[in-house]
Amino acid sequence: MSNEANSRKRRRESYNVDVRQVEIYEDLASEKDEVRLKAAHELVSRFTPESKPTEEQINKTLQRLFRGLCSGRKAARIGFSIALTEVLSQVFALIQPAAESSAVKVSDVIQAFLSVTSVSGNTSQELRDHYLGTLFGAEAIIKSGILFQPGVPSQEWDRIVAALVDLGKAKPWLREECGWILWRALYELASRNADAKYPESVIEIINSKDLVKSPEGVAIWLLVQDSFPTAKLPQELWRYNNDPLDRRDMSTLVKIMKQASEAEEGSQSASSGVWNSKLHFAWDAILKRVHDTKSGEDKQDKRDKKMRKESRISFEEFWKEVVDNGLFAASSSEERKYWGFSLFMKILDEAPIQRAETIFTKNLIRCLINQLAVEDRYLHRMAVKAAKTIQKRVSTEPEFAAAAVNGLLGSSGSFQFDQITKTKTVEKIVIEAGPQSLKKIVQLLGRLVASPGTDEIKAASAGRQYLADLFVSVVRSRSSAGEEFGPILQDILSVLVRFAYFGGEQEKQELIAKPQLSQTTQELFRNRITSCLNSVVSNINDPAEVAYKVVRQIRDYQKSEEYGKFIIEIDGAIAESVEAAFKSLKKLSSKVKHDGSNSKDASIQAFRLVYSLTILQVYNGDADAVSMLDELAFCYSKFWGDKKSKKEDKSDASNALVEILLSFASKPSKLFRRMSEQVFGVFAGQITADGLQSLISVVEVKENLAGQREMFDQQDDEDEEMEDAGSLDSDDDSVEVIDADDASDEDEDEDENEEEEDDEEELAAFDAKLAEALGTHRADQDLEGDESSSDADMNDDEMEAVDEMLVKVFKARRQATSKKKDKQDAKETMTNFKNRVLDLLEIYVKKCHASILALDLVLPLLRLTRKSAVKQISQKASDILREYTRLCKGNAIATLVAELGQEDADEDGEPAIEPVWDLLRAVHKEAMLSGPAAHSVSASQASVFLVKVLVAHDKQNIAGVVDIYAETRKAQMLNNKCHVQPAFFTDWNNWCVNAGKTMKS
Repeated sequence: MSNEANSRKRRRESYNVDVRQVEIYEDLASEKDEVRLKAAHELVSRFTPESKPTEEQINKTLQRLFRGLCSGRKAARIGFSIALTEVLSQVFALIQPAAESSAVKVSDVIQAFLSVTSVSGNTSQELRDHYLGTLFGAEAIIKSGILFQPGVPSQEWDRIVAALVDLGKAKPWLREECGWILWRALYELASRNADAKYPESVIEIINSKDLVKSPEGVAIWLLVQDSFPTAKLPQELWRYNNDPLDRRDMSTLVKIMKQASEAEEGSQSASSGVWNSKLHFAWDAILKRVHDTKSGEDKQDKRDKKMRKESRISFEEFWKEVVDNGLFAASSSEERKYWGFSLFMKILDEAPIQRAETIFTKNLIRCLINQLAVEDRYLHRMAVKAAKTIQKRVSTEPEFAAAAVNGLLGSSGSFQFDQITKTKTVEKIVIEAGPQSLKKIVQLLGRLVASPGTDEIKAASAGRQYLADLFVSVVRSRSSAGEEFGPILQDILSVLVRFAYFGGEQEKQELIAKPQLSQTTQELFRNRITSCLNSVVSNINDPAEVAYKVVRQIRDYQKSEEYGKFIIEIDGAIAESVEAAFKSLKKLSSKVKHDGSNSKDASIQAFRLVYSLTILQVYNGDADAVSMLDELAFCYSKFWGDKKSKKEDKSDASNALVEILLSFASKPSKLFRRMSEQVFGVFAGQITADGLQSLISVVEVKENLAGQREMFDQQDDEDEEMEDAGSLDSDDDSVEVIDADDASDEDEDEDENEEEEDDEEELAAFDAKLAEALGTHRADQDLEGDESSSDADMNDDEMEAVDEMLVKVFKARRQATSKKKDKQDAKETMTNFKNRVLDLLEIYVKKCHASILALDLVLPLLRLTRKSAVKQISQKASDILREYTRLCKGNAIATLVAELGQEDADEDGEPAIEPVWDLLRAVHKEAMLSGPAAHSVSASQASVFLVKVLVAHDKQNIAGVVDIYAETRKAQMLNNKCHVQPAFFTDWNNWCVNAGKTMKS
C-alpha cells in the first residue's frame, strides 16, 4: 500500500518543462516557411558559445530532432532537418577539433541517428516515415560538415554512406534521392579539394551493392573521375578504359539509362523499378561530360594515361544511341519517351545552336509527329510542350530557326509536318526566323519542292502546295520588316518562278524536279507569286522594282533554259510586244535613278508597276493582257517617250490608262486591286472627264446578268428578255417626280421578288413537264378522262419515247439551274467590280476634291445610294459622297470656284457656273425620291455643298438657291409622291443661320 502511494506520489512530482522549447518543436513542423525558419533560428541560438549549452542539453535536443525527422505530420521533416543541420554545425563549431575525446562525439551522434531512425512500426505509413527520416537525417548530417572536420574518423562517413546506399537498395523509390545526396556531397568536397578517401569509399560501397551500373552510379563515377584525379577506382568495372562513356560500350550505357542493367534478367539490383516523371540527375552529369569532350582531360591523363580522347563518346553519338535509339525506340515505353521529350526540351533550353541542331533525330521526330497528330495520345500534351519549346527558342534566338526547320522537315522529319500534325509549328518558326536563318530555310524549302521525298504524285502535290503556302506566309510577315529581308523575299519569288513557269529536262540533273510538277501545281505556284506580290505592293516602298525583277527573271530563265523549257506558249507577235515592253521598262528604270523629282519618280514607279504586272499576265497566258501591253506602250510614248506630244495626246493616254486600270480592277485578285489603287492614286490628277466617265459608267449599271453583259460586251442570243435589260442610264431626269418615284418603287419590288418568283415558276414548269413525260399528275390536281388509261402497260416504243422525254425534261432543268447560277455569279461579279471602282473614286475624291471634274461624281453617287440592290454598295457610295462634301470646304471650295471662273462659256453662251445650277436642281429631284435613309442624308449633304459653291461664286446666287428650295418645299406639301425628308430642310435652315451671319458682317 505504501509502495503504491509512493509511486503515485512520484508521478505527481513537478518537472521543469521548457514551454518555449516545446513551442519551438511545434513550430518546426509548421507548414509556413517563415514560422519554421524562425523556430529553427531560435533553437540554434540556444547553442551559441554565449549560451554555453551542456552536454545533456545537446544530447536531448539531438534526440528530439532525430525523432522529429521520423514524424509524418505537416512539414516536420523539412523543419527538423534544417534545425538539425544548423544545430550540428553550431555544436561542433564549439569543439576544436571535433575529436573523439571531446564531450560530444560524432560517433555518438551517428549512432543516435541510426538508432532512432532504424525501421520500426507495423504499418506501411510508419515504415515510410522512418525511411524518409533516415534520408533527411543523413542529408542534414552531411550538410552540417561534421563528418569532414579534422579528427573525425572516415568510418563515420562510411556509416552514413552505407545507410544511404542500403536505403536506396532496399527502397527503389528513394534510390535517386539517396544518390543525389551523395553526388552533391562529393561535388561540395571537390570544390574544397577534400581528400580522395571520401569518393573512394562511396565507389567501394555502391560497388559492393551492385549499384555502380545504375544511373546514380554512373553520375557519381563520372564526378569522381573528373573532380578527384588522385582517387583510386576499382578496375575492370567498365569494359573499356574503365569509362562508362566509352563509345565501344554504348549498349551498356543505353541499358543503364533506360533503368535496366546488363544483369536485368537475373537481378533487379540496378533497376529502380519505379518511374518518375522528373528527369534523373544522372542525365545532367552525362550531358556535362559529352557537351564538352575536353572535360577532365588533363586529370584523366594523370589518372590513366592509356585512356585515349578519341574513345570517348561524342554528343552526337550519345544522343543518337542513348536517346534516339534508346528512349525513342519503337519498342520503348511511353514513360521512357516522356524522358526523351524532357531531354529534348532541356537541350533546346540550354545548349548552344551547334548542339541543339543535332537533336532532331529520326525516331524522336517520328514520335513527335505521331503524338502531335492525335489529341488522345498518351504523350500528346508533352509533344505540344516540346513543339512550343522549339518555337520559344526561335523567338528568343531567331537564327535557330534554320536548324529547327531542317530538323522538322529535312531527312529526319517530314515535309508535311504541319499537315500531318494539324498544327502551324513550322509556319510559326519560319515567320520568326532571322535574316541569315531565313535564307537557309528558303534554300531548304526550294530543295524540298524539287525533291519532296516521295514518288507518289498526289502526296508530292499536297506537300508542294504546303511549301508554296509557307513561302507566302514568309512574304506576308516579312515584306514590311525592313530592307534586310528584301533579298530573301526576292529569293522566294525566284524559287516560285522556277517551278511555276519551267519544266521538262534540265541541263543539270540536280535541278530536275522528282516527281515532275503537274500543271495544277505549276498553276498553283503562279497564283502564289501573285499572292506574294500582293503583300509586296502593300508593304514596301518600291514594289515596282520587285515586280520588274520577277518578270525579268522569267525572261532570263526562258532564254537560258537553265530550269527547263518555258511552259507558256508565246508566239512571235506577243514576244515582240513583250520585248518592247522590257525596253520601255529599262528606260523608265534609268529615269528613276537620275530624276530627282519625287512626283515624277512616283508616276514612273507606278507606271513601271502596272507595266511589269501586265507582262506577268502575258506570261500567265492572259490573252487580254497582250492588247493591254500595246495600250501601255501608247501611254508610255505619250507620257515619257515623245517630248513633243500635245496635251490632247496625253489626255488620250490618261484615258487609256484608266481603261487598263479598270481591266485590272475587274479581275478577282487582291494584287490587281491594290496595284490599280496605287497607280490610280498617282495619276488621279491627270484623269480627264472622259476617264472619269469611264469609272462612272461602271457604277451606273445594275448588279445583274444584263449589267455584266453591258459592261463586258457579252452577248447571249438565247436570253434577251426585257426584264434583264436596262440600266441606270435609262433614267430620264426630265420625267415628272411622280413617274420617277413609281419607277423606283417598281424596281425595288422587282429586285426583292424576282428571285423568289423565278424559283416558283421554274419549279412549276419542271413539275408540269415531268408529269407530261410520265403521264401522271400532281397530287393536288384532278386527272380528267379515263383513269384506267394511265395504268395500261406500255410497249417498248412507248417506253423509249418516255425516256427521250425525260432526258429533255432534265436537260431543260439543268439549263434552268445553270442560268440561275449564272445570274448569281453575275451579281457577285458586278458587286465586286463596283466595290473596286468605288475604291478608285474614293481615292479620286481624297486627292482631287477641289477639281471641277469631281462635281460629275455627285449625281451618280447619289443615284447609286438610292438604286443599288446591294446594301454595301449603297452605303459605300453614301460614304464617298459624305467624304467629298467634308473635304471640299474653305480653301478647297475657293479653288473650285476659281477653276469655274476660268472655264469658258459653252457653245450656247451659258456661263460655266450654269451646270452647277443644273446639278443642284437634279439633287433636289433625287431628294424627292424614296430611298434608304442614307440616300436622304446624302442628298441633303450634296445640296448644301452645291449651295456653298454657288454662294462662294457670287453672293447674289442666294436668291436662286432660295427659289429652288422653295420649289422643293412646295412639292413636299402638294405632291403625295414627294418623299423628301424633314431633315433636308433642317440642314438647309442651319446653314442659312450660320451663313447669314457671315454675309451680313
